[in-house]
Parts: sequence; structure tokens; C-alpha cells
Amino acid sequence: MNWTLEPYDATHAAAVAALWNQEFGRQLPLSAALLALRWQPADGELTVARIARWRDRLLGALLVRFPTSPWYSARSAFVTLLVVDRAMRGRGIGRALLDEAIRIARSHGYRSLVFGGGPGHLVPGIPADAPLETWRFLRRAGALPREIFHDLLVDLALPLPTVPPRADLRLEPAPREAMLAFLTQEFPGEWESDVSDAYDAGATVLGLYHAETLVGFAAIHSPGQWPPPPSLFWAESLPGPVAGLGPLGIAQAYRRRGWGLAMVIGALERLRAAGARWTIIDWTDLASFYGRAGAHLWRTYQVAELPLT
Repeated sequence: MNWTLEPYDATHAAAVAALWNQEFGRQLPLSAALLALRWQPADGELTVARIARWRDRLLGALLVRFPTSPWYSARSAFVTLLVVDRAMRGRGIGRALLDEAIRIARSHGYRSLVFGGGPGHLVPGIPADAPLETWRFLRRAGALPREIFHDLLVDLALPLPTVPPRADLRLEPAPREAMLAFLTQEFPGEWESDVSDAYDAGATVLGLYHAETLVGFAAIHSPGQWPPPPSLFWAESLPGPVAGLGPLGIAQAYRRRGWGLAMVIGALERLRAAGARWTIIDWTDLASFYGRAGAHLWRTYQVAELPLT
């Protein structure tokens, strides 16, 4: 079988999503529409986008982005997706795709390939329920395991924990301009972009106010929101209406007062009142903190990094 590597384009999205779903369709069901939404590199942005094809059959695919935003690791490229047809593994297809990415990354001075996260990411790392062959493949290529992140789930049919009411705190939708100014000061970088996108998508961004001072924020996402935030990428794997929570944070000067937990519980109460059955909190390493609001582990991922130097 003489397969070839060819450029990926949007017409391949359905076939690539089908390969992803061979492995992860039950836990992380990927639609062609979501893949097309997430793979939208900027004009002029360096990428590696390849498929492996034999005749009319798509055998594998690789999508890699080389971001220039300052909040990403300098000289690191991010693998959005690397999939190979189950029936065609062990024939060098995955290695050929990866070697293409390594060659291009090195030629442009990049120092590592990171599996997980990055612009337009689908998952923050290798899913914990990926087959053992996934890690064997990555380790043989020279990649090393790194940070562990989780998606958490809150069952809103159960009672939420309670916190003592505070007359000097209120949680309410925040005007866009004031919120983005707050983020520029307290959380500069990626969250500014994420929250701006949340406003554009019709999400509600709550502000936590101490008297008249904005001290925290929480983006809440209604079931069915489109385009979806990462917290809703895999919502269809759950029965009933699924909402999303995040990003969120408390200004540095107001932490360690219990206000963050109160804000999270207040946001969950709003989502439950709006008809959500579940809420997903994605890409976090703060499982213990969110557990105090009733969230438990749902999905786990581990970043892998392949040094190129």
C-alpha cells in the first residue's frame, strides 16, 4: 500500500473527525463542525496540516500550530490533533506525519512540540483513556509526560454546598468594557481574549463586586451555546442540558477570603436556575478547590512535550 502525505483542508474535516471518534467518540465525540471551528489559523500563521491518504481513503491526519501570541511558550508549537486509522497502525503513518511536523518546526527554529493546549486546542493534553500505544508512540519519538489537567463535572440535580451570605458582595452580569479593563489589569493575556470571545458568543460574564469594586469574574455558558467554549466541546456525551463555567478568577488582592468559592457556587446556582442539568469546568488543576463546590473529576489529560533540540 503506497500511501501519500497531502495537505489538509476543510473538506477533510468529517473524515478526520471520524478517525478521532474511532478512539474517543464515546468520551470526546468530535464533530466536523467543531473541528472546522477550532482549526482556523490566522492569515500568515505557520502551520503543519497534513493527511495520509491511500486512494480515496484517509488513513491519518496531523494538525499543528505555531502561535505568536506572547502568552504561549516561546518557540513551542502545539499539536492540535494526531490520529491514525485503527486498522492502519503500525505501518509508519503516524511517524511519517510526526516527522513532517518535526522537520518544519526545526527549520523555523522551534524548540519543542507540545501535545495539548495551544490556540484552537481540542484537549489540554493526552486523554487519560487513550490507549497505551499512544504513550508508547510518543515516548519512542522522544516526548516526555508533563502537567496533568482535569475537566470537572457538577451534578446540578444534587444540592450545592452553601456559604455564609455576605451583604457586601454581589454577583451580577458585568459590562463588557469594564470587565475587559479589569482583566487587562488583573489577568493580562489569554483570558482577556477568551472572555472577549465569550461575550461575542453570547455568554454571560459575571462580575463579583465588593461594594462597588470589581474583584472577580466568572464566565457562564448556557446549554447549546455556539460557538461553544472548551467546557462545552464534549457536552453531547452527557444526558440532559449541559452548561459550562470558566474562565474565572479573583483579583490578587482579594484572594484567600473565601470569595472565589462563593462566586463559583453563585455561578452554579444561576446555571441551575436557567435549566442546566450539568456544569463542566474544563482544563484545571484545582480539583480540590472546585470539589468544595461539588465538582468531581470527569476527564483527565496529561500534556506531552517533544524536545527538538
